[in-house]
Amino acid sequence: MPDYAQLRSVCKESSALSKAVIDDFLIPYAAQRERLDREMDIRFGQFKKVIRDLQPGWINLFKAQYIGHRIFRKGGLINKYLNHAAFRQLSAEERKYMTDEAEVAWRFSFSVITAIPEPDFYEMEDVFSGVTFLLFSPSISQTLAEGNASLWFNLIGFNGHCWQSFGPVLGFRSFAPDDIFFFATELNARIESEEELLQDLEENPVPYMMLITGSNYPAIVNGQDEMIQVTGGFPLFSFDGTKFKKDFEVGYSEHVYRLQLINWAEPPHFAIAYFSEEENKLLLTALTDRGYEALAQAIRRQGLDISAEPDIRLHLPMITCIKSILGKELELNPYEELFNVQSSPREKADLDRLNQLLSLALPYINAGEDPDIPALAKEAGVDEESAREVLNQMVSRMKVLRQKKAK
Repeated sequence: MPDYAQLRSVCKESSALSKAVIDDFLIPYAAQRERLDREMDIRFGQFKKVIRDLQPGWINLFKAQYIGHRIFRKGGLINKYLNHAAFRQLSAEERKYMTDEAEVAWRFSFSVITAIPEPDFYEMEDVFSGVTFLLFSPSISQTLAEGNASLWFNLIGFNGHCWQSFGPVLGFRSFAPDDIFFFATELNARIESEEELLQDLEENPVPYMMLITGSNYPAIVNGQDEMIQVTGGFPLFSFDGTKFKKDFEVGYSEHVYRLQLINWAEPPHFAIAYFSEEENKLLLTALTDRGYEALAQAIRRQGLDISAEPDIRLHLPMITCIKSILGKELELNPYEELFNVQSSPREKADLDRLNQLLSLALPYINAGEDPDIPALAKEAGVDEESAREVLNQMVSRMKVLRQKKAK
């Protein structure tokens, strides 16, 4: 068993050296010598809309983290700095620290906690490489003291005994590895594997840093079900809609069948399948895992050999992040609009404002807090009386569901 008292002493000494050598010397030195300001202006400048909403100081922390990674990553700048005259001006202890840090490349990691053997020490597993490591991170401890997190993103370096984080540590309350992988493929369509995701992260971590905008979004829960976009697509070259009428409400529009699973097509599950005659494609969609599983089983009972595993499992806050960070409107279900009754522009605008109100209020409601209805109504453009009626009903309903769940 590790001597955690000794490890803690090593980590604190390493942190002190990190400030003196990396923060105060190497980062400004590399920024000026390599003209990294221009490089960072280009990469961070692509996300001006995100950056302007961050708390003051975050952007400087991310830029320092970016430079630290450029210095100590595999094949990084440190390899040519060790023989510079400026390096020889450091103390023997500081030079040794730089040399030691250069031996093991720093890397960004999306990881989960597998054990907490000692306060501030975390056994972690990288969700994309499978590598496990011991991490010393008081920042994780502070984040956990303020609330739960299911996934972590940080830059880590090895101090000779264990790993330590450098710069901001992001803890995501609702994201899972599937969310990050989907974000990566929307960012770079050439990514098809976890190895390619890690290569993309290594080349340019800035877009992944911007996921800070979704770090505090809580999971959206309705009773025992987490609200999550689940979809799966399957090629299908023959289809008889009449066979499904026992278990489904069957609709048809413009060469597309809609199969609404009885007892599961309503909130919160929205378990619905679509078959396109022109594309020979069957699409399964649901907003809960249980809804998707029930839908897949019902279709399999009709003799169709489809996988129970979905292609996409996406937490709803990630859809918001993709829109705000990448400017993309996701179209995960191209068929539902064929069955929507056309509304007037005014009705659509009213519905959009109401949806925005609900989106703004959900984080407070899920956290068990009372939303500031006047403020949210003003932000969404909904009259306060209507907002109060809708949100009071939602809060009451969620309280009832929590009470049922607690029994």
